[in-house]
Amino acid sequence: MLRGWSTAAQELRSYIQKISGAVLLVVPEHDAQSVPGGKILIGRPATHGMIRTFEKKAHVLPAQSDVENDCVALAVRGETLVISGSNERSVYYSVCHLLQTYFGVGFYFDGDSCTASPDMTLPDLTLVERSSFKFRHTVGQWVYNFGAFLNKEERRRELDMYARNKINSYRFYSWNTYVRKRTFQKMGVPIEPITQEDIARMEVTRDTAEYARSLGMDTMVQMMIQETSLEFRKVYPNARYFGCEWVKDDGAAPQTVPFLYPDDPLYKTLVKTFVETWVETYGPSRHFTACPPSEHHISTDIDDFININLDFAKYTYEAVREIVPDARFFFDGWGVRANTPPSIWTMPGVMQRFVDALPEEVYFLDLWPNRKETESTFREPMYRDANYGPLRKARYVLEPLNEFGGDDHMHGDFERHIEAAREMTDPSVVEHGEGFGNCTELCGVSNHFFDLIFKLAWRPEDVTLEGFLQETARQRYGAPAAPVGVQALAALQQAVYSDRDSSHARYQKRCYLARPQRRLVPVEESLEVVKLLDEYMQTMADLPDEAKNRFVGRDMFDVMRQYITEYFNMHLRTMFELFRSRGNHGDIRAAFEGHAAILEHLLMQLEWMTRQDEESYVETMVRRYEGRPCDPDVSGADCTPVDFRAWMRDMGTTFAKSIPNLIDYPSRDYYELIEGYYHPRVSACINYLRTLVDDGGATETAVIDSALEDCYHAVETRWIEEGYPVTDECEQHHLPLWRAAQDVWRTLRTLPLDRGLDIHWEDAAGTEVIDVFASFSENADDCKREERSWVSKNPFKEKE
Repeated sequence: MLRGWSTAAQELRSYIQKISGAVLLVVPEHDAQSVPGGKILIGRPATHGMIRTFEKKAHVLPAQSDVENDCVALAVRGETLVISGSNERSVYYSVCHLLQTYFGVGFYFDGDSCTASPDMTLPDLTLVERSSFKFRHTVGQWVYNFGAFLNKEERRRELDMYARNKINSYRFYSWNTYVRKRTFQKMGVPIEPITQEDIARMEVTRDTAEYARSLGMDTMVQMMIQETSLEFRKVYPNARYFGCEWVKDDGAAPQTVPFLYPDDPLYKTLVKTFVETWVETYGPSRHFTACPPSEHHISTDIDDFININLDFAKYTYEAVREIVPDARFFFDGWGVRANTPPSIWTMPGVMQRFVDALPEEVYFLDLWPNRKETESTFREPMYRDANYGPLRKARYVLEPLNEFGGDDHMHGDFERHIEAAREMTDPSVVEHGEGFGNCTELCGVSNHFFDLIFKLAWRPEDVTLEGFLQETARQRYGAPAAPVGVQALAALQQAVYSDRDSSHARYQKRCYLARPQRRLVPVEESLEVVKLLDEYMQTMADLPDEAKNRFVGRDMFDVMRQYITEYFNMHLRTMFELFRSRGNHGDIRAAFEGHAAILEHLLMQLEWMTRQDEESYVETMVRRYEGRPCDPDVSGADCTPVDFRAWMRDMGTTFAKSIPNLIDYPSRDYYELIEGYYHPRVSACINYLRTLVDDGGATETAVIDSALEDCYHAVETRWIEEGYPVTDECEQHHLPLWRAAQDVWRTLRTLPLDRGLDIHWEDAAGTEVIDVFASFSENADDCKREERSWVSKNPFKEKE
């Protein structure tokens, strides 16, 4: 049941008190008539008599509707402020819209911001805004990061932040252990027993679902329903199965799992049982999402796999609708976007057949990775890609995916996303642009980028780059600092939120001379980026210290992490180019050592800076989340970790033990991780190359990369097995983040950071791949291991 007017009133009362010190009197309508002075009326004409009387005269408020897109409404007449909307949740949105638009309140991932001001006067006004999208969507924090461990209160804070940004669709990203076990039990399939940990996780999820509904959010259920088990097949031997296995290292032993054909009657039974169990456990839900296997080795022939994918939406939708007649099904576009071999989605005619077969109430959910890496990288929404052109006619929800894994470097072209959001409202580009939203993935949080996405999800036609930067400066930095803040943000936008290519952190990954790796940005482009980052730091450093609030501090801290990343990558690239050309340029040792020294200095400064941030400690996460129940991790292991520090060193930071084919996927700038893992790997690389500087190029790159892998593996094993020194430093007093970032910036400016970067020895970028798939083939091109086939014979074709 939706929370009523009193919740909206208390929210408004709380922020007005924070901003002005004034304490509003909150009373029900029947007592309001006798209260003297100005009045704030909150509600709708259908439920509030005074607002109904107001509307009979004013004729400005939107009609009641739960079908049309949400609409906020504000009206000021003299000493009366009316806060209304097209439905109950829109009334709450109107309160938040008032706070954001007129009083400079910001609702961010890193907290709410507001500036004290005794004057909260509003002129006579009428504001009625209807959202451009039916669905304003987000993904809850994914299970294979700390989102798996959030308790009820933390989940509620997360949901409050989304609701205040007018998000109305919340997708659970969970393996749903409890529901999956109950589903298999109902179907008579042997499975592990339900544990107390399963029940504890279920209770957190149930509270989250109930609270989301109270905020007017539709909860979207992530279904992983085609995958069964060998025990399942023994119980149902007459059903039709094909084989699948999630991608792993080529040398790993196959572990093929039976998946049901979507047109097999048992598949519909499985889906219906899952949906019934979900609703029984967590309450009503209208939104369900799933996709056929992606990132999988498949065990069937290609034509068969095409038909499996084309049938999936139809049979899944029909099964869900038998249980929830008004359900909406969202086809998770990652199943298309990944397009791993045999790459069926770009085969002639397949995409057109897919769109033609989509039922009416099925929506296509496009996860749009917007990074610039290689010419083959996905940079555009799929509707703009000629291979996926038929999707322009589908019911479309665009969901930018800013980060893979823990990669939280600053990037994302603001203007391109503004353009894409507007395209979604243009039927000449996308016939049915139904929704827009944000996809968080793993640990990555990008405050500025996510805030832009939330605003675009409401009304992209009202969002401009200049206006967004001005609003951000006012909301994050406060009105007094806003004029300076907007200048700094303009430089930051040009540096990292434009079509320039800012860098991911290469120190967080294994570094090779020839093996596939993420694109190393050209030095010339990175030099442009650091010049603009330097301008941001100079502008913000000039602010009076008392004007540097915690949001200024967080942004300066993140900018300096990016600044260090850019210079690290430039010197690493140049050092590698120099090293590979060592047979052609005589004595290169002095130049090599110069770059090596800069790399070491940069990481030492990063270590010192992250030590000043409580949130940048592995140990902080251990002490916060230890002992809590969580969903199974992405490796498939059910987990309430007994040794949480060991879990953090593996699943929480590196994947080095449990998922080595995705080594460093959950990368993050934690102090202990930098000092005990990233930095030692970089030092090991430098030290090994140092032994070969004078060999005249005699040692082959494949041999060097193999030796580097051994060096890295030794560091990774030590991190997994021995860990880091456990201290209470994370809980001690630290410098303000702005001071820590400013001190590091000033220290680094004394170093010869630009020296030697203008010399080009040889392009040493190596083989470039999309990072999310890089680890699936992280072997040198001339490595003689046999690559495992992506397509093989179906071992389940014959019935048992």
